[in-house]
Amino acid sequence: VEGLLGVGHVGLLSANHLLRELDFEEVGKVYSPHFSEPFQPKDTPGVVYSEDGSAKLHYNELFYNPENDLSVYKGLYQGDYCEYYYRHANLMMGLCSDFGVERVYTLGGLGTGSEVEEPNTRAILTSREQEARIRPHAKIQRGRRDRPSVTGLSGLLIGMAEKNGMGGVSLLGETHGSYPDAKAAKTVLDSLSRVEDIELDLSGLDEKAEELEEKKEELKRKMKATRGRGRGGEERGDRRYVG
Repeated sequence: VEGLLGVGHVGLLSANHLLRELDFEEVGKVYSPHFSEPFQPKDTPGVVYSEDGSAKLHYNELFYNPENDLSVYKGLYQGDYCEYYYRHANLMMGLCSDFGVERVYTLGGLGTGSEVEEPNTRAILTSREQEARIRPHAKIQRGRRDRPSVTGLSGLLIGMAEKNGMGGVSLLGETHGSYPDAKAAKTVLDSLSRVEDIELDLSGLDEKAEELEEKKEELKRKMKATRGRGRGGEERGDRRYVG
């Protein structure tokens, strides 16, 4: 299961909740010179630091849960150029092959550009054979031929999974796209837990959603004050899914 930073932070929120609720052990870290700080100009090297003052290189983390035979790959970083997204995905596919992974799930947000009170999960599959198993728990996302639906590492991983003889499914929660969205993360994890028959308490994401709603309203007020009088209406948000 991959949950990296992307639209609405849905994938990362989902991965973090999985790690809180199930008994995972950390099995590795992934470092790369192509992990640049999110929301900063590309090719900006540096370190991340914590509240206690310690500094570390950028990295993503890999965890394993023996009870459900489930691995989770989570973090803030994907890549800086197309070539390095592919290198990143190839590294992860090599690990999947080494450890006999049968199915790869990527979790993220599907940006709608509007507020979604009760988000649904959309699923993108790498083969029609998966549809009967996934359809009861997520709406199959259908698009125009050769138009990208899932970009970034989340798209590459399911595509490469199919080429390596594994099932690949991307589960996307409908979200505005401009704000972290715990509601979308909840619907995505609900779908994943049903598909894979994993017992998972999702109530913590309700509390997270309330917390994020307060922060979102505060952000909106600040944005409105900064912009002054404009055309009005709702922010457009990100209508594309990226990672």
